[in-house]
Amino acid sequence: VTAGAAALPTLLKLASVMHTKNSEWNTCDHLPVEMEVAKELHFHSMFACPVSREQSTADNPPMLLPCGHVICKQSMHKLARPTSTRFKCPYCPSEQTTSQAKQIFF
Repeated sequence: VTAGAAALPTLLKLASVMHTKNSEWNTCDHLPVEMEVAKELHFHSMFACPVSREQSTADNPPMLLPCGHVICKQSMHKLARPTSTRFKCPYCPSEQTTSQAKQIFF
């Protein structure tokens, strides 16, 4: 409830802007705005990495890659070359760096 109450002003503003532009965002798979929530509203993720097949932990959180795929942090670092932070996504031909990935919370 708290997270929803914190996000409501941003969502209402988005709805107003989208209404004036006569466009809809409900056909998208995600919100067109970034929603920041307080640290105390981040909960433990229940994510099993598709690469390592292990459940994520606070030390090994799920990471969103720029291509949209999600793997755990340790798997991402194992995929990166030892002399570089660049790596290829295991699910698509996209090449990226570890610094481009963002920790996500489910």
